Amino acid sequence: MKKRVIDITAMAFLICIWTITSVQAFEVITQEMMEEEVITETDLIRIADNFIVVFDASSSANSMVPGLNISRIQATKQLLMERNAWLPDLGYTAGLFKATSSGYEAVYPLLPYNREGFAAALEKLPDEGSGPTMAQQVFHSLREPIAGLSGRTAVILFTDGAFSKVRGPKKPVEIAQEIARDSDVCFYLISSATEAENERMLAAVSKVNACSRVVPLDHFLNNPHYLSGALFSVKTTVSERLVPVTEVVGFVADDILFDFNSAELRAEYNQKKQMLVDFLQQNPDAYVVVGGYTDSVGDEEYNLGLSEQRAESVKRALTDAGIDEDRVTTLWFGEFNPVGDNATAEGRQMNRRVELAVGK
Repeated sequence: MKKRVIDITAMAFLICIWTITSVQAFEVITQEMMEEEVITETDLIRIADNFIVVFDASSSANSMVPGLNISRIQATKQLLMERNAWLPDLGYTAGLFKATSSGYEAVYPLLPYNREGFAAALEKLPDEGSGPTMAQQVFHSLREPIAGLSGRTAVILFTDGAFSKVRGPKKPVEIAQEIARDSDVCFYLISSATEAENERMLAAVSKVNACSRVVPLDHFLNNPHYLSGALFSVKTTVSERLVPVTEVVGFVADDILFDFNSAELRAEYNQKKQMLVDFLQQNPDAYVVVGGYTDSVGDEEYNLGLSEQRAESVKRALTDAGIDEDRVTTLWFGEFNPVGDNATAEGRQMNRRVELAVGK
């Protein structure tokens, strides 16, 4: 899917990606940059064929978001409504479920995604939670709808991680393992867990395959790129620019390349990394989205894990230099969306990369 947009704005991630063909990677844009009539082509590439949002309506969701006069359940509902307003329709099958003590209630049953219909369903979600929700019941209830879908399914599950601590029923991680074994599914666990045991359970579920992960709810609310990163990838190319201006408007960040089967950051990037660190320190409202990729050598599951390691390696380099981890969002895609020809050594090297999107 392609569309032409004005300004250097990757709308899919709501990130300003400033691209200049004649400069080196990691360069602050300050002089004679083109701001106003820049035309880009944006490719939106679907990562998941289906998505299911499971909304946490338990009483624990009534706790307040730190620093804000709003509860977690209200903030989550508000963010989902905002994201839905610009989510590109790439032909998804979508579902919206409200977690209950017995499993879930379908608010938007699995149907072809329709923005207006999904918005109406989001409006029906409660503003106040009540009672408990148990992870066993939620995961068990997801078996049937996921099994009936074709292609990859992203399950975006808001949860406090509570589960039944009694003998007999299968543990949540066991059910998740069975679902991942039988279906192509990625679990995005948006965690509001406060108990160590619940946190450990969610961490275990996130290990059922390489595409699943845990994202703390507060981090998710501050970095909505996690939602778009679960559903699609964006690739923006500048085709024309006009009107010079002189001001700091962004940061050029070319891909970081990696050796074969390696997640170690090359020494050649140390100086350029420091330039990015300096920019982030001088611009406290700026943030970075880090996307890891691999070439096509090896199986998909291994490559997903390797691309995660590459993204985390870059994030660690920034946080070790003093950048708050909340300002660095990591995504990983394995061999998906190659930029080079995997049939050649040069193309495979281009694909062993981390993409950086720096915005303000």
